[in-house]
Amino acid sequence: MRREAYRSTELQRDVEGWFTATFTDPNTKETFSSGLVGKQTTAEMRSSARLHQPLHQAETTVFDGKVYYKNKQLAENAAAARAIDCYIFREEGGDKSDLQLCMEDPYRSFEEGKSQAIDYDALLGEKRLLVPTFPFTSFANAKPHLFHVPKLFLQNAFVKAHGSRLTRQAYDVQELQRNDEESWFTATFTDPTTKETFSSGLVGKEADAEKRKDASLYPPLHQVEATVIDGKVFYRRAKLAENAAAARAIDCSIFREGGGEKSELQLCMEDPYQSGESQTIDYDALLAQRNEQSASQNHSVIMSDRAEVGSAMESTVHEVPALELSFVDNPPATASPLSTMGRIAEIWIDAASGSESTAARTFAEHKNADQSLKGILNWYDELDKEPRGELDASGLAQLCNKILAALGKAVITQDLEETAHHVDVEGDAKVILDHILSLSSTFDDTNDPSFFDADTFNAYIQCLNPLDPARSAKAATDLLNSMSNQEKFEDGVVLPLPNVGTYNSAMALWALVDGAEGQKGVNDVFSLLESASLGIDDDRRILPNKETFNLLLAVNSKVDGRFSFEQAKLWLGKMQGISESILGEAFVPDADVYTAALTTFSKSTETNPTTEQYGDTWLRHGHPYVSGFKTIDDCASEHAEATGVAEWLIYAEQSGVTPSIDMYEAVIRAWVKTGALREGLLTAETWATRAVQSGSPIRLQTFHPIIAAWAMCQLDRAPDRVAEWTKQLASHTALEPDLTTLSAQIIAWRNVQAGLMEKAEVNREQWSEDYEMQQDIERVFALAQNCTQYLKEVFADGSVEMKGQQDADALSSMFANAIETWGSASRFTLRHPSNSVLLNARHGVNEMLKIARLFDATIDDDDSEEKAQYLLRVMGDSVSEVLSQLHQIDSAIDDEESDHQRCYFLDRIGPVEAMTRNYEFYSQKHFSPSANFTSESKAVRHRMYGEALKGCAGVKSPSDFGHVARICRMIMDNLAWQNEHCPGGGKADADITDLYVGMARLMQTVVQVPEERMYALTKLHKSAMQFFEKKRKSEGSSYATVDRARLIGAMRMAMDDAALTEEFIQRFDGGPKTNARGNTALAVVDRLLS
Repeated sequence: MRREAYRSTELQRDVEGWFTATFTDPNTKETFSSGLVGKQTTAEMRSSARLHQPLHQAETTVFDGKVYYKNKQLAENAAAARAIDCYIFREEGGDKSDLQLCMEDPYRSFEEGKSQAIDYDALLGEKRLLVPTFPFTSFANAKPHLFHVPKLFLQNAFVKAHGSRLTRQAYDVQELQRNDEESWFTATFTDPTTKETFSSGLVGKEADAEKRKDASLYPPLHQVEATVIDGKVFYRRAKLAENAAAARAIDCSIFREGGGEKSELQLCMEDPYQSGESQTIDYDALLAQRNEQSASQNHSVIMSDRAEVGSAMESTVHEVPALELSFVDNPPATASPLSTMGRIAEIWIDAASGSESTAARTFAEHKNADQSLKGILNWYDELDKEPRGELDASGLAQLCNKILAALGKAVITQDLEETAHHVDVEGDAKVILDHILSLSSTFDDTNDPSFFDADTFNAYIQCLNPLDPARSAKAATDLLNSMSNQEKFEDGVVLPLPNVGTYNSAMALWALVDGAEGQKGVNDVFSLLESASLGIDDDRRILPNKETFNLLLAVNSKVDGRFSFEQAKLWLGKMQGISESILGEAFVPDADVYTAALTTFSKSTETNPTTEQYGDTWLRHGHPYVSGFKTIDDCASEHAEATGVAEWLIYAEQSGVTPSIDMYEAVIRAWVKTGALREGLLTAETWATRAVQSGSPIRLQTFHPIIAAWAMCQLDRAPDRVAEWTKQLASHTALEPDLTTLSAQIIAWRNVQAGLMEKAEVNREQWSEDYEMQQDIERVFALAQNCTQYLKEVFADGSVEMKGQQDADALSSMFANAIETWGSASRFTLRHPSNSVLLNARHGVNEMLKIARLFDATIDDDDSEEKAQYLLRVMGDSVSEVLSQLHQIDSAIDDEESDHQRCYFLDRIGPVEAMTRNYEFYSQKHFSPSANFTSESKAVRHRMYGEALKGCAGVKSPSDFGHVARICRMIMDNLAWQNEHCPGGGKADADITDLYVGMARLMQTVVQVPEERMYALTKLHKSAMQFFEKKRKSEGSSYATVDRARLIGAMRMAMDDAALTEEFIQRFDGGPKTNARGNTALAVVDRLLS
């Protein structure tokens, strides 16, 4: 049955949405409206064919003679029920069936049905008699997963039963201190309508219901430590005691609605009871039974001090269908062409150079284009570049040609959107090209092709910087023209004639240029190729090839940067004419040609990220969803483009071409880019399912845009959807989610938390009860706890294997986002204080530090150099994020209350120093000149120092100067160590002036005595001197630089107009000065500087 057979209509009443629907018979065109289902069918019920909430128990209303339900699915099923009743009625000759579903009478024809007069008031009254109101039972059937959080279930069921929310006052918690000095808690729940009180029950088993991350307690109630004192059940946490009281109330409510029958969903071990009934409970026996159950289920009682709540209100704003993928039996993974490392292996064999170096062994380990590029360049650096004769020079030139070709191939495989990992090798390629030409001019003067040919220059063109496409494309075109005219290159070398690869390489660079300029550039180069194809001399005649046609179609199938179905068809026809006129043969487009039409080269046509955080990773695909789902009107142009892309794939199928996985991925990306839900993200999921069912070789990146969209959209349901995708992909042998894919789970929770806090800030004035505020706080902390728990599962015992920089980046993202969620939760509770002992900033800070300490169990003196460098990246980023969050938490404290508030950075100064020192110790233990001094590793270290200094800025008391001084001294010592061990001869690529300026400013705050401040600033200046610019560059630091003038300016400000300021500063800025004598402060300064 086609989906178009159903049509639903939404009605807003009292701020609530109601739905009615119609079903249209596709054969007779007869329409059936939603019926009023009043009783349960007597047919067998199976789990595979059941509604989440039975129709006869669903809420209904009637408006203008139409029956409405609370969601679209129920309304559509009710319309189907009406159609079924009428079909059976007609087949039985007008006799009613025992299986009749709806309360309205069935009818023989559309005309009879239209003339029916139905008394819905009477039918609704009859339905109330048929279906007694059991709010707790019906809600248990509708939302069984909420049983895992009894308080959340009770809140929702109470609203359903009484139309009002429970307040915070409904719960009363009692604390008991025992000899072990730890508190125990018991609680009561008082029903505000009946005033009946329920005490904490003894929960002994897990609810037999679906688990969801956004509706869970941690630890689960049935696993936590409990005790009984004076007939009352106590738990270690107040919130657990409250949930246990809610569980007791739920058991009794469902028991009473069921006429005294126990429910399979009973939560507590005590028997439920009728109102007013007294009970005698043998808690010794129940506790023994609970312990036996724990032992038999192989879990121990949890006594953790981790956050225990994890609840979220269910969102019914967006309905999301279940995700079901049915994989074809293990289709082969996408076969990539010979990797760059494979080509380098060929070079190694061809060169037959003998011994295998470290660089050669590491080639096979590189997996990303940027790593491949660095590996190739390292290999080139190891070459013996001084040949011993012409034969040796020819072999070396061939080897350099292969290296240059490998570089070019690796450059064009780089993802230009991931700019953080882009490696610009244009300068290196020029060095290699010059080396080849030098060998040729030295040992051969006839342009021997064994030294270089057109492919040499094609590879060089491919290495031109693609991030500056306009300049690179013009340079490529100029070189192409020079080759066509056989002009002389540098050093008088005559350029070889171009081949079709030269034209294609220039066209590929023009394709990267945005808009009309790029299209014109591609077409102009093709015009040059057309002219070359008309040459009289067959030896000099150059003909376009398939790559040429693909580039033409890729660029010219776009209008204003967007794919156009009509434009693509037009150019497909043009290429058929070009092929016949130039090549003299018919043009038969295959899957590669149809894929080319959907290929996007220029960056501006891709998703434009609204923030920089994920702008250079595949998560950028989720940015259209950051501000919520768009309507079709909001994304009309994107929607039109996605429709055209999908039509193109179907057009290819109709033309007898099997679509490639690249085509399916283009369709998926296009629908995701709309930013819409139903006609966007969910449509993309449909196409993903179709891609799976097509049998095409699939890969993880096929699904990344969809996962990114869910991770970024802030919908309550989104984290569950990300988890569903991860689980589905893991079921396929070739699609085991990597760390980058797994990182989306934590990002999803973080974004839901951010959206929740943003809404809470907007709605804070509308909070009618403290309970609503408390519930938001619980959810914020629960989402942070989810991140921590998931991170522990992924990083269990440090066993996670990082296979490259991409994995290190992903793990770093997971740690940083998990830490950020705790920082956000801490700031949120500072603005909205909670009465809970666990929902406060102190708890959030403790959890952040616990995450950072996960590394303690993973680092090992025997770690390989590669593992150590990846771990250092993750450790450094994590420590930096902890320091940053501590600073932000301190900054969030109201200035008016700052004298009465703690400084969280100062409170945790011990762990902060320990984390930083551990990082430095591990770094020096696994010191590697090739890894410690890359720009990336320096940036990680310097960010960590910068965040530490920001935290120090929150230390206001002079009595805490010692803490700040230790951190500053540690930073200066470590910078000195790095500088001392940094290989000389290179130009420093890091500016650490901000670090020294930051330390100088700290002196103004924490060192009150001017003379002592002068001493501290002098030591600071002396430490910075090693990084000052020197007259001889060979004497300067290869590690980093410090701007001397900026530092002296900061020192002047730090002196804060003290009497000796000018005389003190003159000793550093080159002004006239007189040597001080005796034991004065200036004399001490002079001695330090001498």
